[in-house]
Amino acid sequence: MDEHKSTHVLMTGGGTLGPVTPLLAIVEAWRRIDPGVRVTWIGTPHGPEAELLDELHIPFIPMASAKFDRARLWTLPWNAVVFVWSCARAYTLLKHLQPNMIFTAGGYVSVPLVIVGRLMKIPAWVHQLDVRPGLANKLMAPFAKRVSVTWERTAKYFSAKKTIVVGGMERSGLRIGDGNALLQSLGMSPACPTILVMGGGTGARTINETIRAIIPELPEVNVIHLTGKGKNSGVGAPGAHHHYFATEFFTHEMGDAYAAADVVVARAGMGTILEVAALGKPTIFIPIENSDQLANAKMLYNLNAAIIIDHLTPQLLRQEIDRLLKDGLLRRRLSQNISNIFPFGAEERIVEEARKII
Repeated sequence: MDEHKSTHVLMTGGGTLGPVTPLLAIVEAWRRIDPGVRVTWIGTPHGPEAELLDELHIPFIPMASAKFDRARLWTLPWNAVVFVWSCARAYTLLKHLQPNMIFTAGGYVSVPLVIVGRLMKIPAWVHQLDVRPGLANKLMAPFAKRVSVTWERTAKYFSAKKTIVVGGMERSGLRIGDGNALLQSLGMSPACPTILVMGGGTGARTINETIRAIIPELPEVNVIHLTGKGKNSGVGAPGAHHHYFATEFFTHEMGDAYAAADVVVARAGMGTILEVAALGKPTIFIPIENSDQLANAKMLYNLNAAIIIDHLTPQLLRQEIDRLLKDGLLRRRLSQNISNIFPFGAEERIVEEARKII
């Protein structure tokens, strides 16, 4: 590559924020090392990633993709047509963008880009976040130049020749939040304990409904509720409850929200796990049933690093929130344990290796 030509990195993934936030940590690390690096993102047409990337001034291109749904096998013929179309679209985009490398942390939108990229001799890096690999990463791994995994036990699912264990990664901005300033801006008292509730980038209806059901039982607790894209119906909007604030999601305010939180309630996606682990936040995880999140939650439970709720009810969530808020020793123990589940700095290790490949 011409030494005077800037490196162009293509990030791809979306549909939820799970495969997005870790790649943002890689972007931050790359820009620290090489401020001139160019970044483009290809994601889903209707996912939550577009708004986040727009605020971060990262060029975004939507692309439709096929999604294999085991519960809807009758859609396979249509998905085959969509996949062929998305491969043609991927070729057009890659020919136009000419990236030096493709990065993905999962998501079906990435599959045609990685496969077509291999045919065009564009190296791809696939990062596996969860303990158990998803289908998209299994499909892409044979076409990738390098595969990285968060957990050591996950490496067995991929080729030993191309796979490295990198641990956790984090976005630097999450550590510099001002919790008191956020609470005051929302009309909340910094003297009250604060719960941060997150249902994921696309929202979790059961979590949203459950937390709203128990709000009247939390009169002296601040609740910051990120409902997910399109899920903030206005129920529980500011003014409905003095200590409750609901919005679809935060972008630059996430560092402030984490700083304010004494307890986090969230899905068990690895993007969220990485963030709360980096910050040492005592967390109640509510994994999606019959998903890869269950393996993540089991690992955290076995390490005594979090409270896990498998079958969510208002009574159980209220009980666990009460227990955490009243037991400072339990909060400190969970905070310490989740902080130690894996080493951090993966984003820098990935960038260093990727630059060698390029």
